[in-house]
Amino acid sequence: MNSIARIVASTAGSARMYSTKATEVIAAEAQGHFKVTQTRSIIGLPKTTIKVLKSLGLGRRIGRPVFQPHDAATAGKILKVKEVVKIENMPGPIPPQGYQRTRATKGYTVVGKM
Repeated sequence: MNSIARIVASTAGSARMYSTKATEVIAAEAQGHFKVTQTRSIIGLPKTTIKVLKSLGLGRRIGRPVFQPHDAATAGKILKVKEVVKIENMPGPIPPQGYQRTRATKGYTVVGKM
């Protein structure tokens, strides 16, 4: 069994559901997500590796996590860039704070036009 098959087998449940799109979405939320965080710079990496990082939603800022669903495509991408990222298994749906971006305050407010 190769690495991708092991990752998918460990994340997939024993029961399979074959039904409508709505049940697939519910099953994906119950299955969980990977929390993928970039830990190293992309400077000097091959272009194919940089493209894989971009497809995962990474490559702009080190330390900013993204959430990816448990599936074979995501597992393959993670195996391609495993030296550059940190992975955590998040059971259940994505937490609300997962969508928030951290941005520093500007330090000023616009009151009106001059």
